[in-house]
Amino acid sequence: MRSVQKWIAIVVLASALSACSSRLTAQTNRPVSDPYAGTTDIFEYPGRDQRLQIDRVMNELGMRQGSTVADIGAGGGWFTIRAARRVGAKGRVYAVEINQKYLDTIAGRAKRAGYQNVQTVLGTAGDPKLPPGTVDAALILKAYHEVADPVGLLKKTRQSLKADGLLGIIDRNGRGNDHGLDQAVVVQEAKAAGFDLVKTFDFVKPDEEDYFLIFRVSTPAKAALVP
Repeated sequence: MRSVQKWIAIVVLASALSACSSRLTAQTNRPVSDPYAGTTDIFEYPGRDQRLQIDRVMNELGMRQGSTVADIGAGGGWFTIRAARRVGAKGRVYAVEINQKYLDTIAGRAKRAGYQNVQTVLGTAGDPKLPPGTVDAALILKAYHEVADPVGLLKKTRQSLKADGLLGIIDRNGRGNDHGLDQAVVVQEAKAAGFDLVKTFDFVKPDEEDYFLIFRVSTPAKAALVP
């Protein structure tokens, strides 16, 4: 009986360790936060536009009338709607999520607001499923720490960008599993994915974020994309 109990205990412990290790992800060997799956109303608080300076964020990323923009980890579409307004009818916004419920929310929200330039995309942890060479600017807003395959996702994002496209990441410092990730780790992973850091800002601090990083496809990566 004791041997059976011991065997069961070993199996349970192995299962628990396996579950814990899966939180690290095979791609990064670092902790990752569980993706938020609750109500998106918490992102709609008054004054967020001003505290985050979202217009300045879009300016720094070169988002303008006619741009094609990707909102990766779009949640309930807070940024998607603002980007749709910025790029206008001749532009396009890809709202990327791994949660279909959120995509349904965004689609309904865009329809009610009259924005026909929003296209929802069901991505995966390592692939935003965006068409190659089409995106002028992409933003990952308060979601990078939840990405289970960050380098894989960034590599695919790189392929979706135009030659002069930009990637922005806004997040807070943390350990990875506390809904934050140290800026140095983000820069390291972006470099591994073929990006160079070109600008760093901290004007997002009033919205309780620590950094706004802007990346451009590195020269070697650009060369590799040429047929």
